[in-house]
Parts: sequence; structure tokens; C-alpha cells
Amino acid sequence: MGKQSPRQSLAFAVLTGVASIVPIGRAPRGVRAAVAGGSGVLAGGATYVALNRPDVIAAPREPVPAQQSAAIGAGVGALVVGVTVVGFVVDRAFEQALVRRNVPHPRLVLGAAAAVLSYGLDVIDRRFDTAD
Repeated sequence: MGKQSPRQSLAFAVLTGVASIVPIGRAPRGVRAAVAGGSGVLAGGATYVALNRPDVIAAPREPVPAQQSAAIGAGVGALVVGVTVVGFVVDRAFEQALVRRNVPHPRLVLGAAAAVLSYGLDVIDRRFDTAD
């Protein structure tokens, strides 16, 4: 993986924090379904393309047959949908836990925590990054 600069890590952490402020766990069911479904379709489609068309991603290998690529893509898409739905539930649970503890501005707290965690993990990742 390419090495990221501390500035890039900080920018990504800020974007992560801002995105975490959005109360997706409280969004209408249709919005949550669209986000989860869209994420699954995107992940499954990308998987299919990466396996079936390695030339698109400049991978030096033979393509996987279309039926196998489609099956794997569908599995990855379903997995992403499931993980996304669980993420919505966890988001809602964290927000409710902060509200029960009378934490002022729980979404802001979650956004700040996400930004700090994102930056910290990126710093750790850079520390162990090896020259490929």
C-alpha cells in the first residue's frame, strides 16, 4: 500500500470525524436500506470487476471465470450489506449510551472519537509500513 503523509492522515481523520457526526442510526429505514444496499452493490461490483477484468486494475494475472467472479462478488456484496447494517445498530447503541450518560452533543463526541481513532490507527499503520 502507498505510504500516506501525516497531512493526508489528518485530512482523512477529519473527514472520518465529520462523517461520524451524521446520525445514520436514526435515519429513516429507506435511507438506511439504500445506503446498505448501495454499499453492497458497489463492493460486489468492484469485486466482480477486479476478479473478471484484472486488466482494469493492472493485476498481472489471468481473469477468474465470470460465473465464479459473480458468485464471489455476490458474497462480498452480501457481507458488506450485513456489516453495514450491524454498523448502523452499533452507531445507534453508542449514541444512546452517550445520551443515557447525559453527555452533551453525543454526535460531536462520536465524531471526535472517530477522528482520533482514525488518525491513531493511521499512525500505527505508517509505523509498520514496509517498502513493497
